[in-house]
Amino acid sequence: MPKVELHLHLDGAFTLDFLFDLIQKYDGDPEIKSIADLRNRFIFTDFPHFVETWFWKNRFFREPIDFEESVYRTLKELSFQNIVYLEAFFSPWDYKESGVVSTNIVQANLNAVKRAEKDFNIRCRLIVDITRDHGHEHAIDRLNEITPFLGEEIIGIGLGGSEQKYQTHMFEDVFDEAKRRGFHCVAHAGEVMGPKSIWSAIKDLKVERIGHGVRAIEDPELVEYLRIEQIPLEICVVSNIKTGIYSGFTDHPFAELFSKGLLLTVNSDDPTMFGTTLADEYSILYHELNLSMLEIRNVQINAVESSFAPQGEKKKIKEMMNRFWIDNAMSITND
Repeated sequence: MPKVELHLHLDGAFTLDFLFDLIQKYDGDPEIKSIADLRNRFIFTDFPHFVETWFWKNRFFREPIDFEESVYRTLKELSFQNIVYLEAFFSPWDYKESGVVSTNIVQANLNAVKRAEKDFNIRCRLIVDITRDHGHEHAIDRLNEITPFLGEEIIGIGLGGSEQKYQTHMFEDVFDEAKRRGFHCVAHAGEVMGPKSIWSAIKDLKVERIGHGVRAIEDPELVEYLRIEQIPLEICVVSNIKTGIYSGFTDHPFAELFSKGLLLTVNSDDPTMFGTTLADEYSILYHELNLSMLEIRNVQINAVESSFAPQGEKKKIKEMMNRFWIDNAMSITND
């Protein structure tokens, strides 16, 4: 099935083989002797443990070529799932300890995106995550660094990181300025923190999409607002379970939010770190959350409509998806 993904962090989507090679290259962690050891390193107890592990693996990205090759290989793997369009996050300021200049990381990722589109026919646009954990005081400096790259591939800014430590409203000024400069604006909200964070992303940051947003279910007024305004939610089911937001599929509110008419997309977040893929996430919608094939088709189209692709590009992607469903009409009828 042709797919569009809107919430994937390139920093969490490396291939295990490539990260293992980097660990060996830089004489890294003596506890990581095999791919199996590395896979076990990505079992999390809670969200803070996930953040800690995130910065642990960042130690092994030390040169621009490490970033370029990682992103290139990641996009190659994503193309095997028939992901035809992707809007991916990355945070070039997460690697200060490695001494890599942030603008060099931006350029390396741009190089990888262009190579991958040529070689694998996967279109990738980039959203730069200014990251809560780096503080709000110098967020405008981070925006200034990436502004010269704004264009065909760099299209927006995001706000990820520790939602509970750095509240959403603290970044209002930088989001106002980013919009003035022409950036699309999205923010993680309603993952660790509840509906208050989502309201802040909407009211204070005036974002165009909400990353996660699942805890909107706790506030009926917010659910109704999201339904009326059709603000897209970038939901990542496996991620929410792996970080302990929900205990299992039966607790996850995706199906309930969908039934209430919210504009939902499904995504893989940090697929390597969470042991998932976008194909897995769609499979979970069907097998675990009991969405029908027609409902899954609607989720698929939601992703196209919620993307920042130009209208002409959206039309071509939807035509591709429609051909898929026409060719598989018998499956839909049987469902």
